[in-house]
Amino acid sequence: MAVLNSNPEILLRKRKNADRKRLEKQEQAREKLLKVKSQKKKQAQNKFIRAETLISNHKSNELERKRIRNLSKKNKSISNSSTTNDNSEDNEDTDYKLLFIIRVPNHTKGLKIPAKANKLLHVLKLTQVNTGVFIRANESTYALLNLIAPYVIIGKPTLNSIRKLFQKRACVLTYEEDEEGQKTAKVTKLDNNQLVEDKFGDSLGLICIEDLIHEITNLSDNLITITSWLLPFKLNQPVNGWGPQAKLAKLLHSEENKKSISLSQDFKLTEVEDIDAIIDQQN
Repeated sequence: MAVLNSNPEILLRKRKNADRKRLEKQEQAREKLLKVKSQKKKQAQNKFIRAETLISNHKSNELERKRIRNLSKKNKSISNSSTTNDNSEDNEDTDYKLLFIIRVPNHTKGLKIPAKANKLLHVLKLTQVNTGVFIRANESTYALLNLIAPYVIIGKPTLNSIRKLFQKRACVLTYEEDEEGQKTAKVTKLDNNQLVEDKFGDSLGLICIEDLIHEITNLSDNLITITSWLLPFKLNQPVNGWGPQAKLAKLLHSEENKKSISLSQDFKLTEVEDIDAIIDQQN
């Protein structure tokens, strides 16, 4: 029968060697990852791009910039005319409805999102594909959403879909303090009522996740505070994906339901009638 060596010096030496080997392996793995990233970056820089692709990307970017300019001019003229009509402005402010916005991939490869649209996407926290957020929208909000129409789909969710999103996808940022007193941010799944009570119990009187759902569905004044605290809902990619087959199905659907549009503003913001089906597919 083997006898374990209980000498403290030997045990301490073994632990130090084990720690040293573990740190060396971590450093090697980090260096290997950096090497792979640098190789991929070099390959991307030296990648051959056809002239047709460059021309297509340039034309797509030019059309997108033109669309943003035209929409900006239109929104500016509408805002100038609305200032003279106080009654219409009051109606816009009172007529709110809940929307769920899902970020989709760019409709054209190599497309650079214009600055105004990109800024709006950052404000909505929709910087990643297949993420979604809740907003309270009125007429002026729709005018802004037209700027990002090619990059999002919107719809009015039901209570059932909102509850499913909270049960499966709701996350928040929490901060943990280490021994040195430094706080580190950590993404935490919102599956504990204690998190809600710690955050909003004293200020808003909200003590559970169901209270958050109630505030969002009823478009309360606390909606912006709640959505600012929540991280964007990370959804799965649709079963049929965003690939060629899905694009073909969308093209066939658009051909069947073709509408006459102007070339100056060729991308209209379309509200999806059954956003719940899309949420179920990606949830």
